[in-house]
Amino acid sequence: MDLRNIATRIRSGEIHYALGRFHLVRQAYGSFRGLTDTRTPELPGPYSTLFPEADVSQIVEAISTDAVYVGLNLPPDIVAEIDEFARTEPLHANYDPNGPTFSYGEVQRGRTPDGRSVALGGIREPCRSPAVQAVVNDPVLRSIVTAYLRHTPRQITTILHWSFASDFDEEERRKRLRHHVIDYHYDVSGFNFVYASFYIGDTDRYSGAHVMMKRSHKRKPLRMLLGSASASQEDVRRQFGMDNEIIIEGPAGTGFVQDTSCYHRATPPTLRDRLMLAVRFIN
Repeated sequence: MDLRNIATRIRSGEIHYALGRFHLVRQAYGSFRGLTDTRTPELPGPYSTLFPEADVSQIVEAISTDAVYVGLNLPPDIVAEIDEFARTEPLHANYDPNGPTFSYGEVQRGRTPDGRSVALGGIREPCRSPAVQAVVNDPVLRSIVTAYLRHTPRQITTILHWSFASDFDEEERRKRLRHHVIDYHYDVSGFNFVYASFYIGDTDRYSGAHVMMKRSHKRKPLRMLLGSASASQEDVRRQFGMDNEIIIEGPAGTGFVQDTSCYHRATPPTLRDRLMLAVRFIN
């Protein structure tokens, strides 16, 4: 059990870390916010979308049932623009956000020119890219988010980072490089949340593909709800069945919308670097 950690987080004001674990609490929060939220999202620019073929109701149903919808894919011109932006912007190590920056082209197998080991390289304020901003503000994506949460989210966080192919072992990634997402975990970002993620390069199990356990957003036993948000692969597979485990692979532009209260993890890239855009809609 992880009750001591949960109690500490509550005392620090993070009540959501305890209550946001429970699906019924999140549903009640969404219903209440839906009844009381009089705001409407203000989206800049004309009403156009990057996802003209998307069926919002079908996507929301898939997320509700499986915790994920795969297939909200970006057009090639947007992918190319984001890729170019990410290759030219200064990067920072995830474990040292205020340390020396470096460029993507300088990294060789997870090593910077000054000899540092880096598993992840992040870009500050990615919404400076018009293409990234177009994704964040897309009216269809916002409709999916609002329909699933049943209210307009108050917080939107955008992340664009490289995961570098390397020979780091898993213990080095966890302890020294702070690459904890390689282990199964579920998010407790707020009282209600949903994430949209997009591969900006071809991505498979050798280049950092996202792995998740479908339907685990609703069916956690009490020991997992009151314990650590992380769990071993063996425990997750035993609880939910390997038939629910999926690896999300696909070409550049592949997008998926996920209720990240499900168990999920990233595979450590070994052959190719991964560039991924993630947009987090919270509370």
